Amino acid sequence: MKNSKTFFSVLIAILFIFMFPMTASANSSWHWISSKRPLDLLPIVIIVTLIIEIVLINYLAKVKDLKRVIPVVSLANLVSFLVPYIWLGFDPDNVYSYYTSENGLFYSIDYTVNASPTFTVSLFYLLITLLVEAPIVYLFCRKKVPNKKLLIAVIIGANILTTAITFAVEHIFCHGQW
Repeated sequence: MKNSKTFFSVLIAILFIFMFPMTASANSSWHWISSKRPLDLLPIVIIVTLIIEIVLINYLAKVKDLKRVIPVVSLANLVSFLVPYIWLGFDPDNVYSYYTSENGLFYSIDYTVNASPTFTVSLFYLLITLLVEAPIVYLFCRKKVPNKKLLIAVIIGANILTTAITFAVEHIFCHGQW
């Protein structure tokens, strides 16, 4: 019994280390050295993400209603993408409060994509995507499917797949340094 509690505690600690990494930089500024930044790749990533998720949810989960799936998946993706920026832009106690509290959402987005050493996608973004996007898609599509558990599995799988693809694309094409 004691070994399983220790194992579980270590596993949770490792997950937290990867989900919430802490970095520190002193008196330096970040800049992208590659010709591409995550924001430059965003239009392509959005299109590919929407296509993959729409196809998987419509055909694999058997919603079979593109008139419903396209706007729902698009709206859910938009909301899940904006949640972190809204949080940064309007939370006066966050780390970026100097950059965001006076200037709001749009400055928060600009700072994050141009001057901070962050990629758009990380494990934290996947968590936000699953917590925000999955319930929206499920709520609007659950009455159109024969198997609700399959719908949930497809939504989660599609989001993990598209987040992993986006993560790989960003890390292949975007490089920066302090």
